[in-house]
Amino acid sequence: MNAQVAELDTAAEIPPVTRIVAEWVANLKYEDIPEETLGHAKRALLDSLGCGIFGSRQEWCRLATMVAAENSPGGPCTIWGTDKKVGPIDAAMVNGTAIHGFEIDDLHVESMLHPGAVILPGVIALAQARNLSGKDILRGLVAGYEVGIRTAICSSIEHKLKGFHMTATNGTIGAAAAAAATLGLDVEQTNDAIGISVSFASGLYSARKGAMTKRLHAGLASRSGVLAGLLAEKGFTGAKDGLEVDFGGDFSTMGDDSDLSIMTDDLGDRWHINDNGFKAYASCGSTHTTVDCVKKLMEDGLSAENLENLTVNISKAGFTNVGWEYFPGGVVGMQMNGRFVAATALLKGEVFVDQFDEERMEDPETLELIKKIDFVHDPDIDALGLAKRHTVVVKARTTDGKEMEATREQRTGSAQFPLTNDDLESKFRRTAGVVISEEAAGRVVELSNTVETVESAEELCNLLAG
Repeated sequence: MNAQVAELDTAAEIPPVTRIVAEWVANLKYEDIPEETLGHAKRALLDSLGCGIFGSRQEWCRLATMVAAENSPGGPCTIWGTDKKVGPIDAAMVNGTAIHGFEIDDLHVESMLHPGAVILPGVIALAQARNLSGKDILRGLVAGYEVGIRTAICSSIEHKLKGFHMTATNGTIGAAAAAAATLGLDVEQTNDAIGISVSFASGLYSARKGAMTKRLHAGLASRSGVLAGLLAEKGFTGAKDGLEVDFGGDFSTMGDDSDLSIMTDDLGDRWHINDNGFKAYASCGSTHTTVDCVKKLMEDGLSAENLENLTVNISKAGFTNVGWEYFPGGVVGMQMNGRFVAATALLKGEVFVDQFDEERMEDPETLELIKKIDFVHDPDIDALGLAKRHTVVVKARTTDGKEMEATREQRTGSAQFPLTNDDLESKFRRTAGVVISEEAAGRVVELSNTVETVESAEELCNLLAG
């Protein structure tokens, strides 16, 4: 054995984090989950369903659907927005891609994770395949959100700055926990499912500038979680210490100086899904506080016509997400670029799905306005911590010399400035209504709000078919 590896493998004792998490997931009962947390889970359910139904009409999802239907036709699980049915693994892949398919899916700010896109598709697919109840769905959702979010926070900012996409990597582990909970795996099987998922965790952030792969990251994470759960159910084993082991473990390999206590402290008492946020704008979450500030400055008189220059001070995490120089590279690049998004807010007054048409990718008016907009990394914002990584200071100067400034710590739709239940229902009807009937959309709202009373997932899944 290599001497360095031997030394690492015999290092000081490390807490059995994977095992502790597996025990919590396997022993979690629906009755253990607080009412407030169940309420948040139902909000997340409705929002993600709307995002997925809308996403099903995008080109990247159409292509993913073709691959799934050609390779696992005739399964028990619905591909949302279509009449196709496939196996649960492929359904999770396509529907996860769909939820993450237009930058409108939910976001937990401190973890930098889009949990709904990786957790919900596998839970729904397994619930449909196994004829499970609404309580099973909620239990799987809550378990997956908790493990996924904790894993992402524990991975630390260094994980992201190495070039990994949090939703793709940490989301895989959350998806495996969700699958284990939904399937009702025992402790050993759950431990194996998480251990298997650690080896599946992948996804690089180069895709953010225009590749369809950015959308697929969530689908692959959800797919891998379901696969890990099904393998473990049959007796396939995974690394029992896959999260924490100091050589070749998830945190030791892809993070840096991870605080393992984040995984286990207050587990079962603190519920991170309660801090989950929802998107009011169809762009990367790191642009949303900028949009909020631009809207405030527009109320004070700023416009695309009178703008001389605009500067956005932003965290390093935010800058790596959206601070890059814009170049036309597809809808993904439009939504992931802060300059394009800020210019869109100034020109259109709204930043939602209709504003990100490919025809605007090289819009001369937008490209000209972008020349007046700059994003700057501000270390003082980094010092506020990851929970405030969306903080921005936006400074503008008008053509008549007026200086303007706006600051925002958290975005519209965050836990601090939440969307109401009416807001989420309106968003759902607007997004899902592109694909399914008004009557069907209304019934999905009813089922989501009362999902704990549902005996079988079949009606809900049939409504999602479009």
